[in-house]
Amino acid sequence: MTVAGDLLVGLDLGTTGAKAVVVDTADGVAVARGYRPYPSDTTHAGWHEQDPADWWTASAGALRDALAQVPAGAVTGVGLSGHMHALALFDAADKPVRPAMTWADRRAEEQVARLRQRADLFRERCGNPVVEAFTAPKLAWLASHEPDTLRRAARLVQPKDVIRHHLTGGWGTDTSDAAGSLLFDVRRGRWDPELWELCGADPGLAVPAAPSTAVVGTVGADAADLTGLPAGTPVVAGGSDVACAALGGGAVTPGRVYVNAGTAAQVVTALPGLRTGEHFVFTRAGADGFLAMVSVYAAGLGIRWCEENLLPGPAPAPDDRADQLAAQTPAGARGLAFVPYLLGTSTPTHQPRVRAALLGAGPQHGPGDIARAALEGVAYACADAVDQLAATTGDVTEVRVGGGVARSPIWRECLAAAFDVPVRRISHDASPRGAVALAGAGTGVWPDVVAACGALDDSEPVGVPERHRAAYRHARARYAAAATAVTALGRDPAFAEGAAP
Repeated sequence: MTVAGDLLVGLDLGTTGAKAVVVDTADGVAVARGYRPYPSDTTHAGWHEQDPADWWTASAGALRDALAQVPAGAVTGVGLSGHMHALALFDAADKPVRPAMTWADRRAEEQVARLRQRADLFRERCGNPVVEAFTAPKLAWLASHEPDTLRRAARLVQPKDVIRHHLTGGWGTDTSDAAGSLLFDVRRGRWDPELWELCGADPGLAVPAAPSTAVVGTVGADAADLTGLPAGTPVVAGGSDVACAALGGGAVTPGRVYVNAGTAAQVVTALPGLRTGEHFVFTRAGADGFLAMVSVYAAGLGIRWCEENLLPGPAPAPDDRADQLAAQTPAGARGLAFVPYLLGTSTPTHQPRVRAALLGAGPQHGPGDIARAALEGVAYACADAVDQLAATTGDVTEVRVGGGVARSPIWRECLAAAFDVPVRRISHDASPRGAVALAGAGTGVWPDVVAACGALDDSEPVGVPERHRAAYRHARARYAAAATAVTALGRDPAFAEGAAP
């Protein structure tokens, strides 16, 4: 393969695997990719742990696979992205003291209740409520249940920072990952000793937090042998996966919203200033300011659940089976409505006990109607999330969509019909491309992340046939009524998850 310019590498350490992408800086095109999965330990209910050694093994393999496809020695920078809110503790000998607890770990319910007694303090300094996903409650759980383990720890880092250590030999994090811990004062841009002490931990566990575009080291000889990266390649601090997805999705100016629709959907936009509300607040990567985010817990999960349980066809289901069936029925699913609250909902209200429903079914409905209702219901749930953000952050000027669900033309069309502003689809993986943007801005390829995102932009407009607009408008009104009814039922103890018959 020949390339026209220098190459930049973005590595995203996701919840289930490591993804590497190599981009030609001459035109912003991804010329190579690599992916390696790793396991999670969910043996105990509510626990979700991973071995940091698996992160490095998978990352090295993904990098090696991607770099085998491009000319040797052409890489000029590496950016890192990784899943947020983890608790990864290492001792003075650089060994993990226990498996890492990920964002999906939910064991710290008791600690959340205790820390919420100081909810105003956390909201003031971190911009966020105290929930189980964040690092601070996990740290408090460890202080209560494994104090000896905590005493052996020398530092607390996030997943991408473990890869940084393997590549460069140094320890540290960036401000966007630090801000996702509930241990970092986002207004002052520094670790907050009082928050650490509320969790029963020594603030000395904190590592330096650098800007996301800062060059924090270079690839060492051993890492070069394992990954295929040239020794001496600059490595930037990188960012959290949400902050990197915002970059890769183009949500770099107020008013532009990125909907990353995978198993769940994250809806994120840039904030002109710190505003708290019914959303999460994160620090931007590579730029001043903040991000607002809300989640749809079951996006692709809701569609796949319908495919596997309600629709005929082979198992496992092809990714496009819902689309194939939905194409057989008109927009609006002939009055059928699917509310995709399989895991509860955080928007428009936080209702953890509410569950999904398929409403309006009659003998005239078939698999095509169910499939289309599933796609439309997930689209309307995402549209509700965009509207929720807009109520806090201001007018939406453009919506961008990406992720696995966005491969569906019907889902894209339905979502686009919900808005009077342009909707564009990005075809690349947002988080690793965001890591590439940080690498390019940090090494001087582009002057800043806004220019980097412009160079990497491969978005295309999403259109809506005029003949479908009225049907989608009526369908969203039905969905809103269905969602209201289902949410009300979720408050009834008879419908609470696990309620006795």
